[in-house]
Amino acid sequence: MREFSTPALVEIEASATLTDVVADRAATAPGTVMLRRQRPDGSWVDVTAEDFHAQVSALAKGLIGAGVGPGDRVGLMARTRYEWTLADYEIWTAGAVTVPIYETSAPTQVAWILGDSGCTGVLVESGEHASTVGLVRDELPDLRHVWVIEHGALDGLTAAGAGGRAGGPPAMPAGPPARTDARSRGNSAALRPAHKTPRRRYRTARRPAVR
Repeated sequence: MREFSTPALVEIEASATLTDVVADRAATAPGTVMLRRQRPDGSWVDVTAEDFHAQVSALAKGLIGAGVGPGDRVGLMARTRYEWTLADYEIWTAGAVTVPIYETSAPTQVAWILGDSGCTGVLVESGEHASTVGLVRDELPDLRHVWVIEHGALDGLTAAGAGGRAGGPPAMPAGPPARTDARSRGNSAALRPAHKTPRRRYRTARRPAVR
């Protein structure tokens, strides 16, 4: 069998993580438009590298201030939207692990995913999703927080991360972080009965410095 190879065009450090690109792009090309998000009136607004980095950093500090630590699991239940991407990077940057949940999941599926992974918090899109979590809250002893995106949760976390609460913004720990080969874990286990679902392992992402 023939084999072909070419030299790598870009060298990636072994310690690199997906969150590095957010800080690197903000430092090297702050005005570059990275994303676009839709306003409530249907119009679109550009999000630059600098803006996205600032939003992710403030939200990550807000999560840390709420008690989310390295290796913690945080659920994310929402449709595909700008806030989903923002929340995903926010969770990674705080050193935690994103546990995605389909927005159409039934209460029993939500209970299994959050319980099996040991989520300490969950970001949900709407009040309807919060109600779904509420139906099984008694089955989730590790769950301390339910943040609702459409009820201003991201604004609240941002304010906390920016020092909106007494005591100023939370400090970022300086210890050496653990690494992982996966940042977010899928949730196909929720589609199978609990007694047939193997225990899944979740590992933490490296926590980068948030300035």
